[in-house]
Amino acid sequence: MEKLKKKYGLWTGIAMVVGIVVGSGVFVKAGGVLETAGGDLKFSLLAWFVGGAVMIVSAFCFAIFATKVSKFNGVVDYVESVSNKRVGYHLAWVMTTLYYPIVASIVALIAGSYLFSLLGLNYGIASYQNLIVAFVLITFFAILNYLAPRLSSRFQVSATIIKLVPILVIAFIGLLASFILESDVGITNAFTVLGTRADGSAYPLQFGEAVKKTSFAYEGWVCATAINAELKDSKKNLPRALVGGTIAILIFYLLYYLSLSALLGNSATIMAGANAPLEAFTKFMGSFGSKIFIAFIIVSCLGTVNGVAISCCRGMYTMSCRGLGPAPKQFAKLNPKCQTSFLSSLFGYFMMCLLLLVWYATLNGFGLFKYLGSMDEIICAIIYAIYITMYVYIMRNFKELNPFKRYVLPTLAILGSLFFTLCGSGLYQLIFDGSAESLKAFGVFLILLAITSLPSLFFYRKEARNTVEIISEEV
Repeated sequence: MEKLKKKYGLWTGIAMVVGIVVGSGVFVKAGGVLETAGGDLKFSLLAWFVGGAVMIVSAFCFAIFATKVSKFNGVVDYVESVSNKRVGYHLAWVMTTLYYPIVASIVALIAGSYLFSLLGLNYGIASYQNLIVAFVLITFFAILNYLAPRLSSRFQVSATIIKLVPILVIAFIGLLASFILESDVGITNAFTVLGTRADGSAYPLQFGEAVKKTSFAYEGWVCATAINAELKDSKKNLPRALVGGTIAILIFYLLYYLSLSALLGNSATIMAGANAPLEAFTKFMGSFGSKIFIAFIIVSCLGTVNGVAISCCRGMYTMSCRGLGPAPKQFAKLNPKCQTSFLSSLFGYFMMCLLLLVWYATLNGFGLFKYLGSMDEIICAIIYAIYITMYVYIMRNFKELNPFKRYVLPTLAILGSLFFTLCGSGLYQLIFDGSAESLKAFGVFLILLAITSLPSLFFYRKEARNTVEIISEEV
């Protein structure tokens, strides 16, 4: 039987939470959320708060499970414990074949596009040149996570610290914008002057769509549970990482988006879109400042790709630990030097490359792929719907908890997950906004989900037994 050793500490866990969530979404979603919030900063911040609140209460509930269940892969272990082995297995398959690869591949593409911008090259995110760069980045981090997991851990911590610098700088300067910049900007102006189109017309309020966009910018914290079996003193350190990390993220985000509108004004923030933070840096630091900020964004994206790659490359391994999936004994074999599975890493790498091609087809509008532009948000909504089983289980079975932890937190998490699911599926937009576009996108995504999930039906073994033993020695 293979033996898995503990090799990650608390700071790696926190870096997984903060470092994966604070990736590209925080920079590219600002204009889109503000636009769908009707150009009103108050509704935009409310959308960011709702998304962050759902993340935090969900993380609190995950923390409760983390103190009671510690096996191979946190979220899969938790869902399996509240339902059955089959449900846990299929969740592991979906996360390995879709959830992690979708996030890793799109962020790699975003990183590549910013790299070209830094070099002064006019290659967009949908160009074949950017596809090649993204492929190189994914290849690099897949190799790094297989051959040098501890080096990958150090990079994750370092990238997390670096990526917070531009957020804190904009937050600080934005709060002082009224005093150091021209009079038509500042916090008061941001709250009172709505963002409008170039012709002066108002943007319609689509609050459900705004919250849906925040779901991707807040997603990724659950990836930290993928190293549950490799985290030292995981029953203490994983809850600390989940709760502390998510609270910090919400605070960072609210300050950042408030300050961004204070620096640029709401209309300029919307019109700039993904380039809003670049324009903010350029405004008070010139073109050189924008170059520095692009470099920070690239590091931020790379930290996310690395963190998600850690989880993605362990996906098949966590299934093989349970004796499930294709060739579990082979996938469970660990390289004795780096304590990682070659076959699992290879499979994760393959899925990231495959979804990279799907994103390329999507961004270029090929056939039905054109409807998958929000698949990063849709997969998050589907995963949140599955989490509801955990929250119900807490209320039914964790009788030793106080009423707040047993009933209030799980209830809030259920309500938040339902809201995310309604927005992600497009039902909220159809009912309240009269738009069916998000529902169409959801339908096409279900086709992709069915195709990638079909092979899992052939590799479930009812009587499967664990193939890996976890031991506590440090590497």
